Amino acid sequence: MIVEKWLAHLGKVALWTITLLLALGSVTPPAKATTLAELIEGAKKEGMLRGQWGQNSFGGSEGFKEILAGMNKKYKLNLTGQYTPGPDMQRLMLRVIQENAAGQPASTDVYLGNSQAIFDGLKSNLLKPMTYSTFIEEKPKPEGKFNAIAADGTHVAIATAVVGIQYNTNLVKGADIPRRLEDVLNPKWKGKIASTPYAAGMREFATPDFLGREKIIDFTKKLSAQIGGLMRCGEAERITSGEFLMLVFTCGGNDVNVLQRTGAPLGHTVIEEGTVLHMRYAGVPKNSRSPNAGALLINYLMTAEGQELLWKHDGFDLHLFPGSQTKREIEKVRAAKGKVIISSPEWLASFKDYSKTQKELEAILRRGK
Repeated sequence: MIVEKWLAHLGKVALWTITLLLALGSVTPPAKATTLAELIEGAKKEGMLRGQWGQNSFGGSEGFKEILAGMNKKYKLNLTGQYTPGPDMQRLMLRVIQENAAGQPASTDVYLGNSQAIFDGLKSNLLKPMTYSTFIEEKPKPEGKFNAIAADGTHVAIATAVVGIQYNTNLVKGADIPRRLEDVLNPKWKGKIASTPYAAGMREFATPDFLGREKIIDFTKKLSAQIGGLMRCGEAERITSGEFLMLVFTCGGNDVNVLQRTGAPLGHTVIEEGTVLHMRYAGVPKNSRSPNAGALLINYLMTAEGQELLWKHDGFDLHLFPGSQTKREIEKVRAAKGKVIISSPEWLASFKDYSKTQKELEAILRRGK
């Protein structure tokens, strides 16, 4: 009798310990869905999908509604949705990392963002391994060493943004449109151009694979004396209004693709030195309350319907797909002998000083704003 009570007590302690560890995110139950049918069934049981990203990214609230409606139609579900506008991609990732560390549920059931943020998430062991390679039916072909579906199943590249310079076409024309890096340092632009607070583009240009740290640090110091302020990617109204004539550099020209359809006076140019492909990624946080629904959203974005919605709302798609609109722009850069670098978390991880260099570039830009 005493032995039986002791064993029962041990069982309760073990159960309590496992429950606590799960709540803290220290133990992650394995993803059960290995087929699309299992994933759909798992999402059906969860019943809800929470999404959070910037209002100027992925179509914001309207994009979320259309993605959810498309998922429900394609997979014969009736998921309810909750969209909350969020901060920029790296700050949102930091928020979810902190929530996981505190044992709190993630603000978003699926994370959508850039390679830098995914890089941060991987370092914090935030993203849940899923069997994307088995249930994503429309798999893009690899390009060299780059594969859209991560080998460890933590993240998937869903779209490609081409980095360059955004400008007001009413105020910057003809020979004034920058062709090379140093063109933006012309004294005539002093106080009239902007950069980003997170050194978009420059952080990748500073890598040994591109222009190198020394050259870009020197360039950024000169640029900081030129800029009239800092702005986030996605704030194109500050260019169209004439507050700034140019943004050096963009997170990608995709928002220009969208706004040009409305007649906005916006242009986007890639410098002759080349470009960085800012990949957009998706992954499911370990503290997601609806991991199957989150993974199903990722699967949906890799379908023809999902890619069309990304092009409609955010002006980009994944260049690895044969019918990609973005692929055409990249082919023009390559035809002009410009260097094209794909920014992936794995690529960023190969540079031990990447994060340090980004912080240094950010500090230089803040001093000059």
